[in-house]
Amino acid sequence: MKSAIRVILWIAGLFLFTNHIAYAQNWTLPTPSQEACHPAIIPQPKFIASTRKTIDFTELSILFSGSVDCSTQQKVKREVIDISNSLKFTSVRKKTCEIRFATPSRKLKTDEAYTLQVNKQGIIIEANAFGGYFNALQTLRQMITESPHGMLRLHYCNVDDLPEFSVRSVMIDVGRNFLEISFLREVIRKLSMYKINMLHLHLTDDPGWRIEVKSHPELTSYNSYWKTRQPGKFYTQKEIKEFVAYCDSLNVRVLPEVDMPGHSAYFKKATGYDMQTSKGIAILKEALDEVIPLFKDSLFHIGSDEVRFAMPEFMPEMIKYIRDKGKRIVIWSPGYQQDNDCIRMFWGKCESGHQIKTDIPYIDGNGFYMDYMDSQSGVQQVFFQQPCEVASENTNALGGVMCVWTDGGLGEYPEKQILTQYPFYPTLLTYAERIWRGAKESANQFVANMPKKGSSAWIAFDEFENRLVAHRDKYFQGIPFAYVKQSELKWRIIGPFDHKGINDTSFEPERIIKSEYIDNNKILKWKDEAAYGGVVQIRSLYAMFNMHNNRYQPNLWPTLMSDDVGIGNGTCYALTYIKSLREQDVFLMCGFNGMWGHSGGYRSERAPQQGSWDWSGGDIWLNENRIEPPVWDFESLPWSGWGQGRIEIPLTGQGYFYRAPIKISLKKGLNKVLVRVPFGHWNGDEGQRRWQFCFMPIKWDGIHYSEVEGLEYETDIK
Repeated sequence: MKSAIRVILWIAGLFLFTNHIAYAQNWTLPTPSQEACHPAIIPQPKFIASTRKTIDFTELSILFSGSVDCSTQQKVKREVIDISNSLKFTSVRKKTCEIRFATPSRKLKTDEAYTLQVNKQGIIIEANAFGGYFNALQTLRQMITESPHGMLRLHYCNVDDLPEFSVRSVMIDVGRNFLEISFLREVIRKLSMYKINMLHLHLTDDPGWRIEVKSHPELTSYNSYWKTRQPGKFYTQKEIKEFVAYCDSLNVRVLPEVDMPGHSAYFKKATGYDMQTSKGIAILKEALDEVIPLFKDSLFHIGSDEVRFAMPEFMPEMIKYIRDKGKRIVIWSPGYQQDNDCIRMFWGKCESGHQIKTDIPYIDGNGFYMDYMDSQSGVQQVFFQQPCEVASENTNALGGVMCVWTDGGLGEYPEKQILTQYPFYPTLLTYAERIWRGAKESANQFVANMPKKGSSAWIAFDEFENRLVAHRDKYFQGIPFAYVKQSELKWRIIGPFDHKGINDTSFEPERIIKSEYIDNNKILKWKDEAAYGGVVQIRSLYAMFNMHNNRYQPNLWPTLMSDDVGIGNGTCYALTYIKSLREQDVFLMCGFNGMWGHSGGYRSERAPQQGSWDWSGGDIWLNENRIEPPVWDFESLPWSGWGQGRIEIPLTGQGYFYRAPIKISLKKGLNKVLVRVPFGHWNGDEGQRRWQFCFMPIKWDGIHYSEVEGLEYETDIK
């Protein structure tokens, strides 16, 4: 690899650029042109026009106008050096491309907005502040390709960009499972390239307190932690200071959370006092005296959810104490509700029907809980959600947060589990796209139901998939990224057949395919409209999430089958024909329903019996032959409480997107696929799971998933 950089101070005027390509605006979420000259960019800029003219180079030089302050210059230089060091070329010829940084003659709308131009003179970037320059450099980073002659290449372009929301946050739960600071640095480096600008650290929870307090070392003593959750591991104050500074260099704010008074079992174990006592408050204040100064951000999160306030004065006293230190308070909602000067972080709409209150400042986490997602449906879900339920930021709608909760034990190597057993980067890149660009209106009708092929919504998702898998292949070699393009897969669905409580009952579609069937004196026909996607949801998770409380939300995220299945049980079938141009072996990413998540009771799925695909009775046939399931390496365990039993045993092969796929053989021509997808309740089953299946022919090299080229799908009844 060759790279070079030189730094020059520059004072000059600006230049203009014309002759550009405009993108189609045929949907409320504007869809970039598939014919664009530049490479795939995530998040897509608000406006970008490019031509086929190019500039080739092998090294970058930095030029500043005199109006760019010294501190900003230093941070910009470090980022350009990072970009330069990442570039690879083979040409022995040297050619320099100048990047000129300037302030705009008219101030841009926000400090994260920027303009970027490329022409034969080089590159010019304009912004109000470091955030804008940094964002421009991430766009530039993604636009650089290699020329046919082994040099680096940029297309002439004109970019005018700004975010729709100023809070674009990812929350990582390090209270329940400790993650090494080196891992957090790697993650935030990667996410900053996609313009994520806040890391919310959930630093404390029942299993432990994860930040050094010199006046109260008992908070981080080995015996104060759950023995199954990396006991004795915490961040030193020095590590936190250095990490906050590192994040600042990447335009990332760090929002600390010390959850109070709930989620604090460790506190009484460590100190001997409940938080909601006078002595507990005194200890907590002394701890916060050390913690708060470590974080430069103006916000400080104090949790407040899922707890009974036994001491009425606790929250008002703690809020005042932290405010007096110059911090603005963030709380979960549902949570403490009596102080409207606190920023609400909403989370409970999908789980328990709590609606967003738009008359107070808020950050939206509704539906953005990664621990409830699988990779294929998770990308679709995030793409079609509308952050804050508004088109763009306003006085109260500040932005959103994608939450990575680690309720369950992650074992000895939690960093590996995070990247493999969560749909980590596929959903976070999708989130980066959505929170940067916003969504002009709600599209809940597509969150769990892929739009019809050819519609403007389908075209938008298909175009984004192309960019997502391009980034998978270019930037995530050696890093788990379990997503495969799925918008072309299509299915015919029929059901529900009444299995009368016997989930694995066999019905007539398994013996003969015809246009209609009679079940319990009722005529069942294949749906006229095709269902699209490698994952097809019969009913979404949150429809039944609170079944145990007799609360249902069947139409929160409707599916093609929502009206047919309602809140009942039954068996549905899915049918497709895969057209293969040749006889070939491929891998299959496949699974049912999906209790693979890492949040609390959601890990209650029973293990399939050996020889079965899932414990509900799902099954699959290819060309009339049953596809044999894998040998399962886990077993059903009873619930035995937090800190012990099944919640503490790390997951292994439960999830279709992190267990090894199986090999199948396709013949030349049409290959019939039939999937049986039942849903039914067994004793002790609270129904907190999706009714869905995944069937994805893929290529796989042991780490990376990718598309099988040339496959087509037909759904005519044969």
